[in-house]
Amino acid sequence: TAASGLGGPGGAAGLLGSGGAGGAGGAGHLGGQGGAGGAAGLIGGGGAGGPGGLSAGGTGGAGGYGGLGGSLLGSGGPAGPGAEATPGHSGGNGGIGGSALLIGNGGNGGNGGYSTTLNLLGRPGTIGTGGWLIGDNGIPGLPMSPNLLVNGSFEFASPSTTGFSSVTVPGWTVTGTPTIVPYGTPLTYPSPTSTPFPTVPNFLGLGFPGNPAPGAGSNFAGGGPVATSSISQTVNLAAATANINTGTVPYTLSGLLGGYLLDPSSTTVQVTFLNGNGVALGTGSIGPVSTIDRLGMTGFQARDISGTIPVGTTQAVVTATFTDRNPILGNYNGSFADNLSFTVGDPTLAAPMLTVPTSNVGQLDHVYLIYMENKGAYDILGSVNAPYLNSLINSYGYANNYYALGHPSDPNYFRVMGGSDFGLIYNPASPSINAPSLMEAMDNAGVSWVGYAQGMPYPGAIVSQGDYAVDALPFAQFTYVYNNTPTYLQTHLQPLTQLSVDLQSTATTPRFSWIAADGAYNMEGPVDFPGGAANWLASQLTNHQYNVAAGDQFLQQTVSTIQNSASWNTNAANARSAIFITFDEDYNNLSLGIGNQGNLINMVVIPNDAAVTFGGMQSGHFVTNTRYDHYGLMSTLEYALSPTAGTPLTTLTYNDKYALPLNDFWT
Repeated sequence: TAASGLGGPGGAAGLLGSGGAGGAGGAGHLGGQGGAGGAAGLIGGGGAGGPGGLSAGGTGGAGGYGGLGGSLLGSGGPAGPGAEATPGHSGGNGGIGGSALLIGNGGNGGNGGYSTTLNLLGRPGTIGTGGWLIGDNGIPGLPMSPNLLVNGSFEFASPSTTGFSSVTVPGWTVTGTPTIVPYGTPLTYPSPTSTPFPTVPNFLGLGFPGNPAPGAGSNFAGGGPVATSSISQTVNLAAATANINTGTVPYTLSGLLGGYLLDPSSTTVQVTFLNGNGVALGTGSIGPVSTIDRLGMTGFQARDISGTIPVGTTQAVVTATFTDRNPILGNYNGSFADNLSFTVGDPTLAAPMLTVPTSNVGQLDHVYLIYMENKGAYDILGSVNAPYLNSLINSYGYANNYYALGHPSDPNYFRVMGGSDFGLIYNPASPSINAPSLMEAMDNAGVSWVGYAQGMPYPGAIVSQGDYAVDALPFAQFTYVYNNTPTYLQTHLQPLTQLSVDLQSTATTPRFSWIAADGAYNMEGPVDFPGGAANWLASQLTNHQYNVAAGDQFLQQTVSTIQNSASWNTNAANARSAIFITFDEDYNNLSLGIGNQGNLINMVVIPNDAAVTFGGMQSGHFVTNTRYDHYGLMSTLEYALSPTAGTPLTTLTYNDKYALPLNDFWT
């Protein structure tokens, strides 16, 4: 339907059968009216009226009329709802419910569209009449609330400009690794080398959705680079309890759902109504939109459902589930959603505001980040080749639901220092990023930092040599560091052997230390050819244990060096320290197309006594099942290294600003 156009009418039924639903009105300056539901023939229900079109700059579209019921037997179709208006304009009027003729109920009147100006609320639609012989009249519509979902159109985001990177979804609680992608993003697969794969021309129809659906903005949400994922929000309906308990308050759940070409992955959205004790009272859902529904084409289709909110409801949980059914290419999840909306029949409810997640991360004087390579969580848990790391997991705080955010390796380093993968889904040569970074923020705040790399031939090395690879640390990828002075580089990039020297006192220990193993000890590999390469390949296809024992040895030596140092063992208010041990990604480089661990990786956090006594960190062994990721780690660093308690050192993108910090490691 063209912008502002009238939705197409539903098809009329023949002798038997129901009329088709009317199409949605077009989006434009003024929303278009929804199409009328098709009339039934002799026996059958009238089609539902189409919803009014969203308004891009004025009055919302009116709902379509419900179709007439069958002349002998059949109920009238429900009317379509009016659309929400832009601020200061009138909401769309609800459509008129279809009438039954002889036997059957009248269709419900359409709900009125919301307006920010209460006297401009859309008028509820007229009800359809029941059949002359038997049948009840329809239920009147009500003026509706604004959309009660935060960021339902996914415009507040730092989207993945490749589609192959999971990003923070502001306002939503997530599972797995969902993403937000700009419309028109071309298709390029991740490359495990320093050379990117070619971009597939969009004119072949192989890119991500190119043209926003009517009423959509610049971005849409998707299942993300691997595995099934979901996003959810809890909507507080307590202010409408009195009305809800009359049993007459309607709701509408709607959205644009879609997918990619022949990928059978799909999206469903469900609302679950809960009482004050968290007991489910009822549900409603839309989707999925199947490959057949889309005729095998990339794109979206509108879906909506309306009903009555169960008596006793105090809150509603809306969950969009992106179900991965892709059998190839490492299981990219090509299911999409946009313009998700949940409205109820109470226009006094206020639209929620987007807020930054609460942080209880305390300040730390010394943070040690040890980044290992290419092992999924279950490659390590219980592994006979990693007894030391397992002993740490069983002795300190462990995040059991921690995710890397994409493939290959290097972009997972950039994310922690820059808040983005910067559209890089390969391992680029240095430098590759000209953007603000945590290094610059730390320098501006007087926070000392050093990257320690095993095998670095001399301080300040920004050229790979021998066992040292420049990308073992993320810093030289940023022009701010790479193009700095030799003195600056020598201060901030050090051989790992310097760590034990710096740990001799709290005064010489950097506030932030990133510690990297070389290729022989980082758990990735292969480290030699052809034997090592053959063993690595066999490990990729079996139990993923290549190089695990060497990495475990590295961790034992490095963590012991820190824990035996004078700096670590100073129990004072200015010596609060913690070690964070994690991995860049799981074993599956997406472009290899083998296996799928969902990018679930290990994260163990080790505080010293001072961090527990003076910094409020949790002590001893515990496991948290809260979902965290690399952007949450970045947010944690921003709070822990800030000179002002409770205020982050900086925020660089929506990804770190709205990521959930690792709160469970503090009391």
